[in-house]
Amino acid sequence: MTILNIVRAGTYRIDPARSACRFTATHVLGLKPVTGTMAVTGGTVSVAADPERSIASAELDATSFTTDDPRRDRDVRGKRFLAADTHPEIGFRSTRCRRTADGWQLTGVLAVRGGSCEVTLDLVAAEAADDGYRFVVACVVDRVAAGVTAGRLIIGRQVHINLDIHAVPVPAPAHSHPEAHPAARH
Repeated sequence: MTILNIVRAGTYRIDPARSACRFTATHVLGLKPVTGTMAVTGGTVSVAADPERSIASAELDATSFTTDDPRRDRDVRGKRFLAADTHPEIGFRSTRCRRTADGWQLTGVLAVRGGSCEVTLDLVAAEAADDGYRFVVACVVDRVAAGVTAGRLIIGRQVHINLDIHAVPVPAPAHSHPEAHPAARH
């Protein structure tokens, strides 16, 4: 059984209260890695009967960028790095889903501070939860390709991202029946 075969086909809404984004960036000189979080604010996961036709999207709040150093956080949220005042949302939209020898991957467009780049997310885990599913995905983002070019002499290009997503089913729309809406009388 593959990881996506345990997920029932359908559309799921990401629950921000139970989802998290964690990242790790390294210093160019090999100093201690910087770890932190950003809030997941929304998104959807649509699992198709043919898993390779599945799609997903996710949004992160750039203004919530947090590490163990408030001064660094303000600097990274500022106009030199994330420009969170003018670009408060970081978004991902998948363009394809494929199964590889190592598992499932979602490739798509990552939008950061008004620019974009392609990124591939590896589906690490998918498991049933009480009211939906939990998905764990990981990727490596080239921050310079994504448009975050400041700090090249201090911060490494590669940022490791881990998303722990809890998704709940989106109720199917109610179908209206002709008898439910009688024609207007003349």
